[in-house]
Amino acid sequence: MPFPVTYVIEQLAPSETFVRRELDLLRRRNWPIFTRLLVGGKGPLAFALRNCPEGFRWRFLKAACARLGEELFRSPITAARIAKRLPQAASLAQKVVETDSRLIHAQFAGITADLAGIAAHTLGVPWTCAVHAHDVFTAPPRVLFRRLRTAKGVVACSHRAAETVTRCGLPPERISVIYHSLPLNDFPCDTIQTEGVLLSAGRLEPKKGIDTLLRACAILSKRNAQFACVIVGSGREEASLRKLAEKLDLGKTVVFVGWQSQEETRSYLIDASVLVLPSRRTRDGDSDGIANILVEALALGTPIVTTTAAAAPEVIVDTVSGLLVPPDDPERLADALAQALGSKELCLRLSREGRKVAETHFDGSRNIPQLEAFFERVVTPSP
Repeated sequence: MPFPVTYVIEQLAPSETFVRRELDLLRRRNWPIFTRLLVGGKGPLAFALRNCPEGFRWRFLKAACARLGEELFRSPITAARIAKRLPQAASLAQKVVETDSRLIHAQFAGITADLAGIAAHTLGVPWTCAVHAHDVFTAPPRVLFRRLRTAKGVVACSHRAAETVTRCGLPPERISVIYHSLPLNDFPCDTIQTEGVLLSAGRLEPKKGIDTLLRACAILSKRNAQFACVIVGSGREEASLRKLAEKLDLGKTVVFVGWQSQEETRSYLIDASVLVLPSRRTRDGDSDGIANILVEALALGTPIVTTTAAAAPEVIVDTVSGLLVPPDDPERLADALAQALGSKELCLRLSREGRKVAETHFDGSRNIPQLEAFFERVVTPSP
């Protein structure tokens, strides 16, 4: 039975379409979902108390001091971040009271989880957290444990993320793996592929491994392969990647088109022969989980070439539903791309099997009921 839930979101980045889809699918199923974006409201503790619902200010002060006390000497940076944003925790508590929410659900195990825990303790309501990739892969285990230990449950979007949370000390029974959801009716599969067009899409940052893709493109060019490579996205690595493309003499082969809307990116994906995700794990442990663009490609029937660095191998079987190569290996990546570009039969098989993967793992009509059951379970008192 649907009940009011407040989602805590720091900000909705353009790449976080999976959050928007989840909210939309829940609302379609009559869930009263409210969102609290963590913007504004920064100030001293006195201001935070004024934001807090009347009758809860003493409890808020105790909850805030308890959380700050956990971090003050163990992780002073975390403590300072929480202290600075206590007014947001207070306004979150106010939002929960106003909407009569029975559950606080934080997206990402960062400041959203810290503030959700304080607000939940203040009001005596349960809270949960959805964890993804960077938020758990790069967090020190002890900080992650303190951040999540009071959560009634954790939703992980991949088994790798779930295992990371388990290793930090949370009981496995408190963690549920629920893959991201797609409204598959909006993603019709098309097995007719354009020839010779490679596509990569995402934020241009080190873990995406776009430099490996550029070097693989240079190898293909030396082999006289006929192809074009379109790179969708922007980010801190864009300037250096453009310089690398020039250095490798890829000016006529590789095109950077910058950030594109969700609809424009989907259009590029439909027109591509192959989606390439050359992900890597960085020194701090960061990597992709199951990238949103990969899920969309599976649904649309665009063949995929990606690496074993992220969580893609959880759902993709090499040479069956995609091609998997080691990270940071331009030669192996070039070989896989040449294999895909040179075989219509292979691409057709990858396309059909990829759609089956989407239907099995990412169908919103299956996954959203799992999330609903998770919500209902955590708000139901134990017998």
